[in-house]
Amino acid sequence: MNAPGIHRWRALETGARRYLLHLAILTLSLSVVVLYYNLAVVALGYSRGFLGILQTVTQGVAALLSLPLWLSVQRLGLRRALAASVVLYAVGLLLFAALPQAASLIVSAAFMGMAAVLAQVTAAPLMMRLSDDATRDYLFSASAAIAIGLNGIGNLGAGFLADAAASLLNVPTDSDVTYRAVFAIAGIGALASLPPLLLLREPERPLVSPSSESVAAPTEMDACSNSAPPWLALAQPWFRRLPAPLQALMHKPALVVKLLLPPFLISWGAALLIPYLNLYFRERFGLDNRALGALFAGFDVATGLAALTGPALAARLGKIRTVVVTRAVGIPLLILLGAASDLWLAIIAALARVVAFNMAAPLYDAYAMEHTEERARPFMIGLLGAAYSAGFLIAPLISTFVQERYGFRPLFVATAALYALSVLATWRFFDRRVS
Repeated sequence: MNAPGIHRWRALETGARRYLLHLAILTLSLSVVVLYYNLAVVALGYSRGFLGILQTVTQGVAALLSLPLWLSVQRLGLRRALAASVVLYAVGLLLFAALPQAASLIVSAAFMGMAAVLAQVTAAPLMMRLSDDATRDYLFSASAAIAIGLNGIGNLGAGFLADAAASLLNVPTDSDVTYRAVFAIAGIGALASLPPLLLLREPERPLVSPSSESVAAPTEMDACSNSAPPWLALAQPWFRRLPAPLQALMHKPALVVKLLLPPFLISWGAALLIPYLNLYFRERFGLDNRALGALFAGFDVATGLAALTGPALAARLGKIRTVVVTRAVGIPLLILLGAASDLWLAIIAALARVVAFNMAAPLYDAYAMEHTEERARPFMIGLLGAAYSAGFLIAPLISTFVQERYGFRPLFVATAALYALSVLATWRFFDRRVS
């Protein structure tokens, strides 16, 4: 770490450092789940259809309970809500390990869906409170680096962990007993992330900007009557009850729809294929647990590199043009991955696709934030997150049905087609106007 980096680390408050320690332990624990979840369900003897049901339960619970869980965050406080997320993760993992019956696995998936929502809506506001103007960028950057880098290290170590568990229990490395033991260790690891979190003190910094809604709301009412779209005049009684930031967002409904359509299409394409790439590499090329761990660790490293190189390319091409070009390049690489019969060609195609496609995501989000009023940005980023997740409500069921009957090739074609539609929509809506 260079001298400026050391200085910025020292400038972080103790609470911020404890949060990063908590995040590091939790990320290492959950990386095991990301790598082995599909393999564990299949090893337990369940069908691909049931695997799709579990994926849908996780996403469905997250979608249905988002608003109630956000309200609970306001009651519990950020630190306690994040601690509740950790407990839900741990209970879900330990339930998976101890009771592998279908009903228990569904409950486990629901717990982990709730945990993901609580973590999503709590982490960023908590980091805002744990930082100031001088340290905020560094804290958010450090958090992202930990989430990406340690997830890769966790994937790499997961293969060795599974081998060690199998050797200790004297069972095959790809047996259900091995995966259940690994999930139990991951659950205990999640609980181990609690002490740093519980020890931090939450500074009393505001979650929202100093300008109150009571001041902003009249301005929005005036806008409703003067410059808002005509349809809002018919809906004024309902519109007036909305929070002022949401009113600001709804003054540009066409822009909102255009911003949400490309990630919505991506979510359907991704949900059909990306969660099952570990199964694809296992079945097509016979990779063992250690090899899968190394491969997906490489994916995470590539994702981190992509996030770092994206801004440099955007400085030359512009944000949206970079999004269009890089995602367009990723589409033939995806097709190559599905058609490759050689393992190393498939690995190269997969890594190149990850780099090309993922460097664009932060740029697209930044573009959306730049074109959204400041007080409406939390709603906009929430809507983008929902758009990126929408396909996961149903597409996993479709995917597992196709896998059982036709294999993976139709899924590669469908995903590539949806990605192409997303690129076309991005270019059509934005690139011809803004570079």
